[in-house]
Amino acid sequence: MELREAFIRIGGVFFAGGGLLMIFLSGELGFDPGLAFPGRTAEFLLRAGFGVLILGLLVLFLFSIRVVPQELTDPFLLTQGRNMGRLVKGMNLEGKGVYIPAGGRLREDRVYIPAESNILPIPPLASEQVFNVGTTGPSMGLSIIPPGKALVDRIEIDTGEKFRDSSISDATEALEKLGKGTGLFGSIQVRVRGDSVKVEIENSRLGPVCNILWEDHPDLHEKVGCPGCSAVLTATSRIMKGPLRIQSVERTGKGVVYEMRRGG
Repeated sequence: MELREAFIRIGGVFFAGGGLLMIFLSGELGFDPGLAFPGRTAEFLLRAGFGVLILGLLVLFLFSIRVVPQELTDPFLLTQGRNMGRLVKGMNLEGKGVYIPAGGRLREDRVYIPAESNILPIPPLASEQVFNVGTTGPSMGLSIIPPGKALVDRIEIDTGEKFRDSSISDATEALEKLGKGTGLFGSIQVRVRGDSVKVEIENSRLGPVCNILWEDHPDLHEKVGCPGCSAVLTATSRIMKGPLRIQSVERTGKGVVYEMRRGG
């Protein structure tokens, strides 16, 4: 159990206990605490006690349902990431991934992984296509739905705000909904200089999944990314309103840093 988790739970117990004590001291429910409070004071203690009690129970409840899903979802995310890693390796895809937001013939976001390491323009993509044969050998590649797309869609539904409506200058602020707003990431920083885009992802709850997949499939992050990183890159491409080509990716002590370039 993390130190922060322990403090949160202790706080929940403290508030719940304090609320029960205030209810008892009010004497309004038939208890006799041996203290005599004026009517208004006793009523205030009763109302405040119930409020503090509910707050404490709410903290404990919300934190409990926040911990359980992690134990259930991590194996699914690892399986998804490992399958993606095997697919990339099995198809000998050598190019670095390009994240493309929905638009035009694309009804959904895509990540395009070129078959060759040569940096060539992205061929025309359509929602119905998975394997793109192109017009020449080097332009072949794989067009798939990003593993993290569903999380980004869910955040947009819950907040009622679309990432594509955010300005590029406010990218870091917009990604707070995906980062600290979900508790899945510590922080997400985006720095844009011309066509160069640097995305720094500080891991939190998804850190173990990201680290395990990095060890199991070292080249996965430069092709697609783990499910968590994929969600960040999907949201970032929507904010940039155009393709983002992965240039390099580095694992740091806190998370992952992507160097990307705008345009296909």
